[in-house]
Formats: sequence, C-alpha cells, structure tokens
Amino acid sequence: MKYDFNKKHVSVVGMGKSGMAAAALLSKQGAEVLILDDDKNRAIPPGQPSSMRFQLGGWHEDDLTSADLVVLSPGVALNRLPVARLRALGIPLIAEVELAASLLSAPIIAITGTNGKSTTTTLVGEILRDWGWQVFVGGNLGLPLSEAVSSPWDFIVAELSSFQLESVSDLCPRIAALLNITPDHLDRYPDFQSYQRAKWRIFENQGNQDYAVLNLDDPLSLPPSLKSSAAYFSRRQKVDYGVYLYDGEIFSTIRGEPESVCRLDALHFRQSCLIENILAATAIALLCGCAIEGIAEVLTRFQGLPHRMEFVRSHQGVQYLDDSKGTNVGAVIRSVESLQGPVILIAGGRSKGTDFTPLRDPVLRKVKQLILIGETKEAMLEVFSGHAHCTTADSMQDAVAQAASAAKPGDSVLLSPACASFDMFRDYAHRGETFKEAVGGLS
Repeated sequence: MKYDFNKKHVSVVGMGKSGMAAAALLSKQGAEVLILDDDKNRAIPPGQPSSMRFQLGGWHEDDLTSADLVVLSPGVALNRLPVARLRALGIPLIAEVELAASLLSAPIIAITGTNGKSTTTTLVGEILRDWGWQVFVGGNLGLPLSEAVSSPWDFIVAELSSFQLESVSDLCPRIAALLNITPDHLDRYPDFQSYQRAKWRIFENQGNQDYAVLNLDDPLSLPPSLKSSAAYFSRRQKVDYGVYLYDGEIFSTIRGEPESVCRLDALHFRQSCLIENILAATAIALLCGCAIEGIAEVLTRFQGLPHRMEFVRSHQGVQYLDDSKGTNVGAVIRSVESLQGPVILIAGGRSKGTDFTPLRDPVLRKVKQLILIGETKEAMLEVFSGHAHCTTADSMQDAVAQAASAAKPGDSVLLSPACASFDMFRDYAHRGETFKEAVGGLS
C-alpha cells in the first residue's frame, strides 16, 4: 500500500535503530512525527528537525489513537499496543519494514528463519553484487530498511525477524525465503504456533508471479498454503524445482535438467548447519537470473560470518569454534550434529522461555562435557543432570579453561549457548569476542 505522509501525524513506537530510521524517513516525507519510548534515559541525538518530537518514559493510548498512522519498531511487542482500538478507529499500524517497502520500487528479497538468516542474507547480497547489480542489504541485519529509500537499487535483500513480520500487512517480497523454524522467542510468543504463524506472514501477500524458497527438510517451516511459486532446497533429497545436495555436490533444477553448481570440498566451510544457507542463497540467486558460474565463484570464496560456527584456533590438536549466535536449541543441535568427533560444549546465558530438553539426545550422543554459564546454568544443570557430564563456570575464562583441561586431540570445543547473552555480556558478539580472547590466551 502507498501512503501519503505529507502533513500527517505519525507516532513511532520505539527509539532504537529502526525507530529512529523510520522517524527520519517520515520527517523527510513531510510528516509530523512523535517518537515514543519506555526508557526515560534515552539520549535524544542532537540536530533533530522540528517535525520530530520525543516522549520518553512510556506513552498513553491517546498518543497512538490521535495519530494518522502508527509505526512499530521490532523491539516493541505488538501486545503492548491497543491494536483493536486502532483498528476500530481506522488508524493503520505498520512495521518499520513495511513503511520502507511502501516507498521502495526495487524488488524485495526477504529472508527469515530461526537460524541462518544473516549468513544467507549476506551471501545473497554478495552474489548479486558480484553479478553487477546495485544491492541494499539490511533489515534485521545491519542497516534498517528505511535507510534504503534514499538511493536507487536493483534489489533489496532484507533479513526479517518474526518481530518485524508480526505487524506487516501489505509487504510483498518478489522472493521470500523461510530457512527453518525451531522454538525460539517463547518469552514473547504464547506458544510455538504463534511464532510459526509470524514467520509464515512473509508469504502472505505474494502472488503467482512471486517465489517462495522453502526448506524441504524442515516440515515445520512449510506454510499450509501458498499463492506464489515454490522453489525448494534440501540437504537430504533431490528436488524437482530448486537446489539440493547430492553425493557431496550442489545441484540446481531451476533451469530444467540438473546442473552442477559446485562441490562441497571447494567451500571454506562444510558444516551441515551452514550448507542449508548456501543452498537457499543459491536458489535465490538463480531465481534472480544469476549464472551458475558466477554463483559458484562467490560460494567458493565466502568465509562466513563472525560468531556463526567460526573457527577460532586449533590448539594441541583441539579445534575451538565460536557459535555465539546460536541462541536457541535448534541452532545448538545443528551445530553439535555438524561436528565430527567428541564435543565439549559451553552453553547457558539468559533464557528466552526455552525448553532445553530437546538438547538431551544430541548432548548424550556427541558431547563429552557440558560446561554451563550464566543465569540459566542451575536450571540447565537440572535438565541435564544424569544425562551428561556437566560442570558450571562463573566466567567465560573459567569455562574455556575447564574445556581446555578436559579436551583431547580430535575433540572440538564449541561455544553455542542456546540462550541470550544479556546476563553477562553486551550482546552475542561481545560474548563471542570474550570466548575468542580466552581461547587465544591458552598456552
């Protein structure tokens, strides 16, 4: 839907990166903007235009119901707003990504999933740029989508979280990819099905001229219905239309008969948890019209992203891997299962309403020692007690020291927490860097 923002009164809820980008965009479009945020200690950036006002420390219903439009930042849960009242008054409530999309003319490639969004989004952007197109890469990764509006682009590649998708109504990506769904963010959603439905909204407004890229190996991620054309990717089986792995080689059937893209042994990483991202990115690039040869060239030089099964160091015959971005059980299972040989796993942090019991089986089969840190360590110890050899640590340095003491040549020490980081660290990147510093200090 196209909106006329000139002279309109718009309330933007949330003063984070996305909220501020939305407010700046609206102001440039001639709107009068009221920015609302719970945190009364937020610092208002200097030099804001007179068309932008700030109200910190909370808001009242009137701040929303008196507006012509309400824009929601992804960090603010939808249930914080009087949604029914806004609908009754005919006041549109939209996500920041939908605001941006309403002003963009380039086709949007939208990528979501519980795990692997950032890697896939980054890889798609690299392939399309290598092909010679002007590409904006952002959304939940890097720059907010609102910052794409100021320049002409050939493609918009947007990583979208469930938080961003739950409040969209008209967003229509040319290509929408759902990589996987495993339980996550259950501190925000009442149940797994609600989280699942939020992810499926990425396909809601697509038509038969659009494409849905789907994981054939993950039945929970497959939407109950589609109006777009489906292209599948799979690590386990051949697909009639899409991209698949067979006998150590990536094949595509998007242009008809199976065509070889490249062999796995030509890639810098071959962990099964990252192969899905490569398959999905290949399918998306082919649907955009890229040549197989060009795709293969980018795949073979792609190094992956930090804190996502990142190789840190080999020390005394033991490899150390930083998977700090593994903040849910599904991610940890994928990472553990992708490793050969015994694993020493460092996990724990701040809970996101997670049930840790699905980790018991892979831990029992693959993990020789589980080292627990953070707020959840006692709760996780209770879950795994009697099922695995568990210890606790008071710091990352202590955890790494314990791991190094227990490790033998051929083992892998893996940081993959299954939890958020905010109990001990600024964010997952800070957690990963602390792990790498501790590993680097081993002698």
